[in-house]
Amino acid sequence: MLDAALQTNEGRLREDSGKGPEGADAERLYRQATLLAKAAGIGAEAASGVRESGWKGDWLVLLQALCSLTARQASEGEPSPCFTAERIRQEIAVIVGAPEAQWWSEDSESARKKFTNAWKALENDIARIDENLRGRAIKCGVPGVAALATPTRLGTTNAMGYGLTVVPLELPPQDTAPAIQAAPQPAAQAAAAIEFTYLEEMEAYPIPGLKRPLRISLPGWRAALIASPLVIALIIGGLLAWFLLTLWISDEPARILFRWTILAGIVAGTLVWLCHPFYTLINDRIVRAPTFLEATLPLGHVLVLRREGDERVLRMLRYTATCPICDGEITIEKGRRQHRGRLVGECGRNPVEHVFSFDFVTARGTRL
Repeated sequence: MLDAALQTNEGRLREDSGKGPEGADAERLYRQATLLAKAAGIGAEAASGVRESGWKGDWLVLLQALCSLTARQASEGEPSPCFTAERIRQEIAVIVGAPEAQWWSEDSESARKKFTNAWKALENDIARIDENLRGRAIKCGVPGVAALATPTRLGTTNAMGYGLTVVPLELPPQDTAPAIQAAPQPAAQAAAAIEFTYLEEMEAYPIPGLKRPLRISLPGWRAALIASPLVIALIIGGLLAWFLLTLWISDEPARILFRWTILAGIVAGTLVWLCHPFYTLINDRIVRAPTFLEATLPLGHVLVLRREGDERVLRMLRYTATCPICDGEITIEKGRRQHRGRLVGECGRNPVEHVFSFDFVTARGTRL
C-alpha cells in the first residue's frame, strides 16, 4: 500500500527542500510559475464555460479540476506541480457536487477506472478546445496555452503524477500609438460602441456514435459537391415546369390541373427549403447549421467554408461570447426583423434587445 503522505505532498514549494534556486534561476522559475498559473486559470475557465454551454464528458470536468489545482499551486511559486489521481478526483468531487461526487471520491476500482478512462479521453479530445484556449489567452494577453504534461512517477512510489505544461503562443502586436482622449459620449452611443471578441469553441461531433468532427476538405473537383444540390434542384424544377406547362395546355379537367399544380408547388417549396442553405453557404461562406445536426448538441452552430493553409474546408463550429451588458452567453442565430438575412449574436438572457454583429473572419462583434 502506498504511503498516504507521499500522495498528498505533490506540488510543494521548492524552498521546502532547502535547495531553493537563487538569482537568475529563481527569477526564471518564478516567471514560469506565473505563466503556468495564468494559462491554467484560462484552461479552467474554458472547461467550465464549455460544460455550462451543454457539452458532456468526464474529460471536461477532469480538465477543469486539473487546471484549477495547477493554477492555485503555480500561483504559490511552484513551476511544475503534479497531482495524484486521488487528489484530482477529490477536486472533481468538489466541482460536480452531490450526487455525482460519490462516483469520483470513493476509493474503489470503479472510481480509479473512471479516472483512467477520463484521462485517455482528455488526451484524445483536448485539441477540440484548442481554439477556445487560444482565443481566451489572446484576449487576456497571456503568451501561452495550457497543455497536458506527460504523467510521471512521484518519487520512488508507484503513484503517477499528472500535471500541465505551457505551449508558447505568439500574441498579436499591440497598437502602441498614443491614445487620443475621446469626448464624452451619450450612454446610447457608448453602449453601441461596445466591441468584443467571439470565442471559437470545440469542434462538434454532430453524428451520434461517430467520434469525428464535421470537417470536409474540398480540394479541386470536390468543391462542386456543395453546388450539386443546387444543380439537382434546378433540374427537378425545370422538369416540374415542363410538366405543368404540358398539363395546362392539355384537355384535363380543372380539378386535375388544380391537384397537380398544388403538388408541384409543394415539391418546389421543399426543394427551395432544402437547397437555400447551400446557396447561402456558397454566397456568404457561412450559414446557420441545420437543426438536425444539433440533435445531440447545444444550439448555436454554424457551417463555415474557409481556407486552412492551402486547403479549403467546410467546418461545423460554435462561436460564443459573454454579453457585455448582462454577462449572459451570446450564441449565433439567424437575424430577426431589421436584421433578417444575416447572422447575429443573440444573448441568451435577452435575445430581443441584446443583439450584436458577428464577423466570422475577425471573430469581432459590436452591439446593433
